[in-house]
Amino acid sequence: MTNPFLQDKDRDAWGPGSLEMALPLIEAARIQPGMRVLEVGGGSGQIATTLAKHWSVTVFTLEPWFGGAHIQTRAANEGVWERVIGLKLKAQELPFADETFDAIISVGSFEMIGDDRPNALAEMVRVAKVGARVGIAEPMCMPVPIPPDVAELDRAGNLTFEHHFRSVEWNAELFRGTGLKAVEKSYFPNAFEWWLKYSEEGPASASLQKLMPSSRLASPRKNLERELIQRDGGRWISLGMVVGEKPAGYGS
Repeated sequence: MTNPFLQDKDRDAWGPGSLEMALPLIEAARIQPGMRVLEVGGGSGQIATTLAKHWSVTVFTLEPWFGGAHIQTRAANEGVWERVIGLKLKAQELPFADETFDAIISVGSFEMIGDDRPNALAEMVRVAKVGARVGIAEPMCMPVPIPPDVAELDRAGNLTFEHHFRSVEWNAELFRGTGLKAVEKSYFPNAFEWWLKYSEEGPASASLQKLMPSSRLASPRKNLERELIQRDGGRWISLGMVVGEKPAGYGS
């Protein structure tokens, strides 16, 4: 199918490769019309809105930093206000009942949960229906030690890539540890190209500039990220996808 995430001229992704990774993740998660979907990490709302519009699903999207007002505005502009629900919630503290969602996805956001990822994933699995798929597509690292020159710049600039990024297999093992059956795990072959594209973009997307004070959007951090990405050269930094399925008899 034509990738609707790449047709919009108004690219408003908050991270590398987000719009490029969205379609492969949605296909791997087997999202179908009529489903109720949970998105962890709403960002600009572009993914949730496009998903609701082109797949005819209802999307509950969590944006713990900025809430859902800007997401609802985008959804209204795209004619899917009633099928996108933006919420200021953390994945670790979901208020939903067990087995509420038909699919759960996270694009470019799960790694930001850091050391609390096991708790967040446990909650995500709890609210997934039996047979539902839970998937992430995001910045990951290759299964090798971080190059010393990259680690040096990461620590000097407090970028925290080393602290947050994990390999595909690390994430797959985390999924298996929560009882999910890992059905997909892979790196994106164009990952470094997407990282470079992200590094060459402006200091922040249009929607992020509206939400954050200008003092938080200063270019030094973006410049450091660009330098780190270029210095790494694809040796360690990557993008990957892991998808699991909640099996019958889960938790019994």
